[in-house]
Amino acid sequence: GSYQSWVSFLETAGRLYKYPYNEQLMIHAQRPDATACADFDFWNQQWGRYVRRGSKGITLLDTSGDNLRLRYVFDVSDTGTRENSRDVRLWQLNEEHYDTISSMLERTYNVIENNGLRDQIERVASQLADDYWNESSQDIIDNIAGSYLEEYDNYNIGVQFRNAASVSITYAIMSRCGLEPDVYYQHEDFLSVFDFNTPATVAALGTAVSEINQQVLRQIEVTIRSYEREHSAERTENHERIDLHTERRLSDSGSEPERDGTGGSRVSGRGLSPLRHREDGRGREALCRRFPAECNDCKGF
Repeated sequence: GSYQSWVSFLETAGRLYKYPYNEQLMIHAQRPDATACADFDFWNQQWGRYVRRGSKGITLLDTSGDNLRLRYVFDVSDTGTRENSRDVRLWQLNEEHYDTISSMLERTYNVIENNGLRDQIERVASQLADDYWNESSQDIIDNIAGSYLEEYDNYNIGVQFRNAASVSITYAIMSRCGLEPDVYYQHEDFLSVFDFNTPATVAALGTAVSEINQQVLRQIEVTIRSYEREHSAERTENHERIDLHTERRLSDSGSEPERDGTGGSRVSGRGLSPLRHREDGRGREALCRRFPAECNDCKGF
């Protein structure tokens, strides 16, 4: 394969990091632009979304039973929404998350950020590739027959594996995080990958990359979602303070707040808090459309 083919696969693997290597490979072969895949029932039952008529499913191999079967998944772009459908909100790494992610990587892997987040991710990838080789080196060595790796002794096979895995892991993680890996990495950085030139060696490398990507990207996802929940709660609290301040001003001026028909009161205007919108049934839907991340009733990605 070529450098472009491999990095294109890494981009798909980065987006679909919750899938194992063999399924990432099949999805990439059929829908390299896929971003979020699930089967028909999952989209319908868990997300309230329908698969558009005429959509072509992505074929995967189901090895869960005694007999090999085919199963099909659909990308989010193949789905449509109903009145009560849940929005698919894929997490994004923004600059405001950098310090939090860097701290998480330092705590988890004892790799300190010295030269930016990209460099830290690269060193985490190198460390994890080294750990993987130490645990699985014999399995990899047993599968090098017919590949260029046969020309090396065991030590240099390890060197090539670590180099190939480290740069591939870094590229995939950076791609998913929007850190533009193509700006930093060129064809020459992937020369070690070309020694994995048989189906068995490519599978060994791809499996390592996929497993490590999943580990790190799940941790990044959890950290970002936790950050967003905490800051959403802070924004909600700020809205409530503004709302309370507005009520006090109305009370001080001798004005009566508008009644909502349930014995409670509400204040009209753009400063309404999410909690008060939810209490007022007529305003809840409008709030969810304007501030979905701040509404506990909105369950999204």
